[in-house]
Amino acid sequence: MKITSFALASSFLLASVVVPAWAQPRPGAYFSSQQLASNEPAVTGTVSPVSKSAGYLEVVNASTYAVHRLPLAHVWGYTTAAGKAYRLVGRKPFAIERHDSLVVYSRQRTIQQSRSTHTVTEYFYSVGLDGNLLPLTRRGLRQRFAMESPTPPPAPLLSNPT
Repeated sequence: MKITSFALASSFLLASVVVPAWAQPRPGAYFSSQQLASNEPAVTGTVSPVSKSAGYLEVVNASTYAVHRLPLAHVWGYTTAAGKAYRLVGRKPFAIERHDSLVVYSRQRTIQQSRSTHTVTEYFYSVGLDGNLLPLTRRGLRQRFAMESPTPPPAPLLSNPT
Protein backbone atom coordinates (compact mmCIF):
# COMPACT_ATOMS: atom_id res chain seq x y z
CA MET A 1 0.00 0.00 0.00
CA LYS A 2 1.48 3.30 -1.07
CA ILE A 3 1.05 6.23 1.32
CA THR A 4 1.59 9.68 -0.10
CA SER A 5 2.84 12.69 1.82
CA PHE A 6 -0.55 14.32 1.26
CA ALA A 7 -2.33 11.38 2.88
CA LEU A 8 0.04 11.54 5.85
CA ALA A 9 -0.48 15.28 6.24
CA SER A 10 -4.25 14.88 5.94
CA SER A 11 -4.38 12.16 8.57
CA PHE A 12 -2.19 14.27 10.84
CA LEU A 13 -4.53 17.22 10.50
CA LEU A 14 -7.70 15.20 11.03
CA ALA A 15 -6.48 13.30 14.10
CA SER A 16 -8.21 14.40 17.27
CA VAL A 17 -6.14 15.39 20.25
CA VAL A 18 -7.33 15.05 23.82
CA VAL A 19 -5.66 17.73 25.93
CA PRO A 20 -5.71 17.18 29.70
CA ALA A 21 -7.33 19.95 31.76
CA TRP A 22 -4.00 20.84 33.39
CA ALA A 23 -2.47 21.45 29.96
CA GLN A 24 -5.01 24.12 28.93
CA PRO A 25 -3.29 27.40 28.09
CA ARG A 26 -3.64 30.10 30.73
CA PRO A 27 -5.72 33.09 29.54
CA GLY A 28 -3.81 36.22 28.69
CA ALA A 29 -1.53 37.83 26.11
CA TYR A 30 1.73 36.37 24.79
CA PHE A 31 4.58 38.41 23.36
CA SER A 32 6.28 35.37 21.79
CA SER A 33 5.56 31.81 20.71
CA GLN A 34 7.91 30.56 23.43
CA GLN A 35 5.58 32.01 26.07
CA LEU A 36 2.65 30.10 24.55
CA ALA A 37 4.68 26.90 24.36
CA SER A 38 5.67 27.23 28.04
CA ASN A 39 2.12 28.32 29.03
CA GLU A 40 3.39 31.56 30.61
CA PRO A 41 1.48 34.60 29.34
CA ALA A 42 3.23 37.96 29.61
CA VAL A 43 -0.02 39.52 30.87
CA THR A 44 -2.59 37.21 32.48
CA GLY A 45 -6.30 37.91 32.51
CA THR A 46 -9.46 37.97 30.45
CA VAL A 47 -8.89 39.09 26.87
CA SER A 48 -11.50 41.17 25.06
CA PRO A 49 -12.10 40.36 21.36
CA VAL A 50 -9.75 42.08 18.93
CA SER A 51 -11.39 45.05 17.23
CA LYS A 52 -10.32 45.86 13.68
CA SER A 53 -10.28 49.58 14.42
CA ALA A 54 -8.49 49.39 17.78
CA GLY A 55 -4.73 49.22 17.69
CA TYR A 56 -4.52 47.41 21.00
CA LEU A 57 -5.52 44.26 22.85
CA GLU A 58 -7.32 44.75 26.15
CA VAL A 59 -6.55 42.33 29.01
CA VAL A 60 -8.34 42.56 32.37
CA ASN A 61 -6.58 40.96 35.36
CA ALA A 62 -8.97 38.63 37.21
CA SER A 63 -7.79 39.42 40.73
CA THR A 64 -6.98 43.15 40.59
CA TYR A 65 -9.34 44.13 37.73
CA ALA A 66 -6.51 46.20 36.29
CA VAL A 67 -6.98 46.90 32.57
CA HIS A 68 -3.91 46.50 30.34
CA ARG A 69 -4.01 47.88 26.79
CA LEU A 70 -1.27 46.23 24.77
CA PRO A 71 -0.33 47.51 21.28
CA LEU A 72 -1.13 44.85 18.68
CA ALA A 73 2.33 45.30 17.16
CA HIS A 74 3.87 43.92 20.38
CA VAL A 75 1.48 41.00 20.90
CA TRP A 76 2.28 37.62 19.31
CA GLY A 77 -1.01 36.06 20.36
CA TYR A 78 -3.49 35.50 23.16
CA THR A 79 -5.63 32.87 24.85
CA THR A 80 -9.26 33.35 25.85
CA ALA A 81 -10.80 32.29 29.15
CA ALA A 82 -12.30 29.29 27.31
CA GLY A 83 -8.76 28.09 26.50
CA LYS A 84 -8.79 28.96 22.78
CA ALA A 85 -5.41 30.26 21.57
CA TYR A 86 -5.00 32.82 18.76
CA ARG A 87 -2.01 34.14 16.83
CA LEU A 88 -2.09 37.73 15.56
CA VAL A 89 -0.81 38.15 12.01
CA GLY A 90 -1.23 41.57 10.45
CA ARG A 91 -3.64 42.62 13.24
CA LYS A 92 -5.92 39.68 12.39
CA PRO A 93 -6.52 36.86 14.89
CA PHE A 94 -6.02 33.31 13.60
CA ALA A 95 -7.34 30.55 15.87
CA ILE A 96 -4.70 27.92 16.61
CA GLU A 97 -6.49 24.64 16.01
CA ARG A 98 -3.52 22.39 16.65
CA HIS A 99 0.14 22.99 17.30
CA ASP A 100 3.06 20.64 17.14
CA SER A 101 5.74 20.81 14.46
CA LEU A 102 2.93 21.69 12.02
CA VAL A 103 0.53 24.37 13.29
CA VAL A 104 -3.03 24.60 11.94
CA TYR A 105 -4.97 27.89 12.11
CA SER A 106 -8.49 28.93 11.17
CA ARG A 107 -10.39 32.17 10.78
CA GLN A 108 -13.95 33.13 9.93
CA ARG A 109 -14.47 35.35 6.91
CA THR A 110 -17.67 36.85 5.51
CA ILE A 111 -18.11 36.71 1.75
CA GLN A 112 -20.69 38.81 -0.11
CA GLN A 113 -22.24 37.16 -3.14
CA SER A 114 -24.85 39.18 -4.96
CA ARG A 115 -27.52 39.85 -2.32
CA SER A 116 -26.49 37.25 0.23
CA THR A 117 -23.58 36.91 2.59
CA HIS A 118 -21.91 33.69 3.70
CA THR A 119 -19.46 33.04 6.50
CA VAL A 120 -16.72 30.60 5.58
CA THR A 121 -13.93 29.12 7.64
CA GLU A 122 -10.51 29.41 6.07
CA TYR A 123 -7.67 27.16 7.21
CA PHE A 124 -3.96 27.97 7.23
CA TYR A 125 -0.81 26.21 8.44
CA SER A 126 2.74 27.02 9.39
CA VAL A 127 5.81 24.98 10.16
CA GLY A 128 6.36 25.81 13.83
CA LEU A 129 4.63 28.53 15.81
CA ASP A 130 6.67 31.35 14.21
CA GLY A 131 6.53 30.14 10.59
CA ASN A 132 4.80 31.98 7.77
CA LEU A 133 1.08 31.29 7.42
CA LEU A 134 0.23 29.43 4.23
CA PRO A 135 -3.24 28.51 2.95
CA LEU A 136 -4.19 24.96 3.86
CA THR A 137 -5.40 23.62 0.53
CA ARG A 138 -4.84 20.31 -1.23
CA ARG A 139 -2.97 22.00 -4.03
CA GLY A 140 -0.78 23.97 -1.62
CA LEU A 141 0.07 20.86 0.41
CA ARG A 142 0.89 18.83 -2.69
CA GLN A 143 3.21 21.56 -3.98
CA ARG A 144 4.85 22.10 -0.59
CA PHE A 145 5.50 18.43 0.16
CA ALA A 146 6.51 17.64 -3.42
CA MET A 147 9.26 20.29 -3.18
CA GLU A 148 10.49 19.08 0.22
CA SER A 149 10.38 15.31 -0.17
CA PRO A 150 12.98 13.50 -2.24
CA THR A 151 11.91 11.53 -5.26
CA PRO A 152 10.94 8.02 -4.17
CA PRO A 153 13.11 5.21 -5.54
CA PRO A 154 11.66 3.31 -8.49
CA ALA A 155 9.63 0.23 -7.63
CA PRO A 156 11.56 -3.03 -7.96
CA LEU A 157 10.80 -5.09 -11.01
CA LEU A 158 9.16 -8.42 -10.32
CA SER A 159 11.09 -11.28 -11.78
CA ASN A 160 9.66 -14.61 -12.74
CA PRO A 161 11.60 -17.37 -10.94
CA THR A 162 12.06 -20.41 -13.13
